[in-house]
Amino acid sequence: MDSLKHLKRLYRYNDWANRRVIAVLKQHDCPDAVRVMSHVLITEKEYYERMFGKDSTGFDFWPDADPEGLGALAMKNAEDYERLLENFDDEGLGQIIRYRTSAGSSVKNTFRDVLSHVALHSAGHRGQALTLLRQSGIEPPVVDYIIYRRELQ
Repeated sequence: MDSLKHLKRLYRYNDWANRRVIAVLKQHDCPDAVRVMSHVLITEKEYYERMFGKDSTGFDFWPDADPEGLGALAMKNAEDYERLLENFDDEGLGQIIRYRTSAGSSVKNTFRDVLSHVALHSAGHRGQALTLLRQSGIEPPVVDYIIYRRELQ
């Protein structure tokens, strides 16, 4: 499977997993998990905007959050990344982009690396949110990639 096809699949999974966690957060009170999922989604949004030249100097990646607002942001992120990936070919994924981090550093990466980072960052923090749910006595949703793939069959 080529990189582009893999990334498209990974981002569809990312959306599925985000929505499953958000559904539980809307039903239960767990502010720490809400804050982590807000971080996941705001980071996805900010990296998307960085790919189009936004300067992230001073950006707060840990804002206060409301569980009701998470769903709309997740939907917007999924639509943005789907549209972005539809406009790439495998060669385009290797193009270098330059952007500024929240600390103000100028950095460069390929689109492929940025897109991979965002998906992996989201997965890592979703795991953190699931742990916080469990520690609060709330049954977390199953968000395993293999479960997602099985549900598609």
